[in-house]
Amino acid sequence: MFPIRCMLALSALLLVPSALAAPLVVVEASGTDLAAGATIDDKTALSLPDGARLVLIGEDGSQITLRGPFTGAPADAGTGATQQLAGLLSARGTDTTSLGAVRDGGPQAPLPEPWLVDPAISGSACVRPGQEIVLWRADAAGPAGLTLMPADRAWTANAEWPAGEQRLALPELPIQDGGTLMFEIDGNAAAVTFHLLPPAVTAPAMTVGWLAAKQCDRQARALAGAQG
Repeated sequence: MFPIRCMLALSALLLVPSALAAPLVVVEASGTDLAAGATIDDKTALSLPDGARLVLIGEDGSQITLRGPFTGAPADAGTGATQQLAGLLSARGTDTTSLGAVRDGGPQAPLPEPWLVDPAISGSACVRPGQEIVLWRADAAGPAGLTLMPADRAWTANAEWPAGEQRLALPELPIQDGGTLMFEIDGNAAAVTFHLLPPAVTAPAMTVGWLAAKQCDRQARALAGAQG
């Protein structure tokens, strides 16, 4: 009879590979068959041709950037290819004032919640599929006229933003990943490119890392702050 302790040891050995494998989500991909939103693990054998680029996010929010030619697993890429979550959040500034400036040159106000979109600032906005898009403005002292349209100007929508209201929920819009909406608030224009959160991004730290990788910095900081 096979000793029980040997059977337990064998079971433990069989569990080691799955325990060591860490899930990764593709954030960006070029020159490879992998697509953004796909899931692999850090032990997956990859072969990237010259000129290819692959950006991956781990459960801890760390970012792995691989550039071709590369052959091997992401786990074997070395520390030079990995950027920790803290580095991602500090790469474009250590406080809200260095994340960019609003039209008058002042600092951007931090978002009170992570899934809000500031339509006054050109750049990236990250949203969750199936969830309504909620706009936010720092100064709600007076009413504001809002106009929005896609980059191809195929349609135009107008709304009145009431005084005293910092938030404005938009009706359901045909937002695609990478799509851009043009906003105009009282004559001031901004272009916002939207990124849809992939279903595979579920871990809190991974979500913060994905937001940072998509340059939704203010949202990443708001979510990181909400997590304590």
